[in-house]
Order: sequence, then C-alpha cells, then structure tokens
Amino acid sequence: MKYITAAVIVLTITISACSRYQVVLNNNVVYSPTGARPAPGLLIDANFQGCLNQYLSNAASKDPATVKLLACPAAGIQSLDGINALANLEQLELSDNQISDLSPLLSLRNLRVLSLRNNRVTNINALMSLPILRFVALQGNNGINCTQLNDLEKKVGNSLNRPDSCRQ
Repeated sequence: MKYITAAVIVLTITISACSRYQVVLNNNVVYSPTGARPAPGLLIDANFQGCLNQYLSNAASKDPATVKLLACPAAGIQSLDGINALANLEQLELSDNQISDLSPLLSLRNLRVLSLRNNRVTNINALMSLPILRFVALQGNNGINCTQLNDLEKKVGNSLNRPDSCRQ
C-alpha cells in the first residue's frame, strides 16, 4: 500500500513599519501599505495593480470603473493587460515605465490624454482607434516609425509630443 503525503505550506509575513512597500506573491498584490484591500485580478501587472490600489485607497469611490485619472509614473509597469476594467479612464500618465504593447488601450473609449514618455513603445497603431484622444506624449520612445507618428498627428494635431528620432 502506498501512502501519499501532502505538504501544506503556510506563509506568514509580519509587516511593521513598512509604509512604502507592498508584498507581491505570484504576481498578485497581497499587501498594500495603504491598508486597502487590493482589487483582485483586474490588472495583470503587479506594479500597475499596486498603483491602482494606492489610488483607490485615497479615492471616494473604491470602484475601478469610476477612475477617470490615473498617474503611475516610474512604477516599473510592463503590461497594460486588464486596463479595460478602467472603462471610464480619461487621463493616463505612465511615463518612465517599460511598456511596449498599447493594444490593451483599445477598450478605453473615453481616453483623452495619454503620457507614455520614456517607455519601450514601437507601434502606436492602437492609438488611432481611440475616438476622443487629444493629447499624446511619446518622447523617449525612439523606436516608433515616423510615418505612424505623422498619422497620429493628423488625428490629434500639434498636441502630439514626438520622440527626438522623429522631430520635424
């Protein structure tokens, strides 16, 4: 007769005097220094989720669908997957991160202002489908094709801040 032994691992973390750090386990935020309970499973990127959690902890409404302005500069964000949970987002500041794929932004029909300075963006075609986009900052993303930037400029006018590699 064979016996199967099951092992249960219990992880206990005591956090004291850590007002600046969050705890992430398997890419899920399990502790936020604000004491706010994280919104589970919205954003794939733990750093992006942490930024959202911090914003919601200070907001009147804890519902992500009510967020209209979100600023997460220099937060170590790599992925925008799950951003569709922020359906009413109008202004988004994500400068100084490591974002390359903008396709998740396609669901943000209310987005008017977008700042992506100093990321890893090379393709901006997704931005062409955003109906009321009026301001875009892309400085520092020197891999973007200048033709794409010209097309985007036709859409948003002179409120496009281009990378140095495509200055006119």
